[in-house]
Amino acid sequence: MLKEILAQTQLFPVYWSVLAVVILIGDYAAGPTIQFPILYLIPVSLASWYSGFSRGLAFVVTMPLIRLYFSEMLWPIHLTIFDASINTIIRILVLGGMEFLVSRTAGQTRALVKRVNVLEGFLPICSFCKKIRDQNDTWQPLEQFITDRSNVQFTHGFCPECGQRHYGDFLKLSDQLTKQS
Repeated sequence: MLKEILAQTQLFPVYWSVLAVVILIGDYAAGPTIQFPILYLIPVSLASWYSGFSRGLAFVVTMPLIRLYFSEMLWPIHLTIFDASINTIIRILVLGGMEFLVSRTAGQTRALVKRVNVLEGFLPICSFCKKIRDQNDTWQPLEQFITDRSNVQFTHGFCPECGQRHYGDFLKLSDQLTKQS
C-alpha cells in the first residue's frame, strides 16, 4: 500500500505538468481577448502543496511566460511589448503570492498533522512496568517514548499518596523534627 502511494506521489509532477499544458492549450484556443489566468492557480497550487515552494515557483514563472509568447508571437492581435510585459509581471506576482500562501499553508498543515499524530490512538502499554511497545515491537519506558515523540521533558517526583506509602516513616520523622524545631 505504501509503495503504491509513493509511486503515485512521484507521478504528481507529471499530472500537474499535463494539467498546465491543457490549461495553456485552452488559453491559446480561447485567443487573445478571452483570458483564463485564474486557471493557472490550479497547477501552481497543486505543485506548491504537494512538492513545495520551488516546484510551484516553476509553474508561477513558466505559465505566464508561455502566455507572453502566445501574445507576442502567435496571435494576430499584438499588444505593445510594454503592455504584454506588464501583464506578465502582474500574473507572475499574483501567482507567486498565491503560491507562497499555499506552500506555507501546506507546510503548517504537515507540521500540525505530525504533531497531532505523535500521541494519537491506542498505545500498547505494560500494565506492570508501564513500558510502551513501539512500531518495531520494542518496549520503551513511558518517559522515553513520550520524550522521543514530543517536546515534553520529564521531571520526577512523587505524589503525597506514594510518598506516604513508600516513605511514610521518614515523612513522619521529618514532620516530628520540623515541629520540634
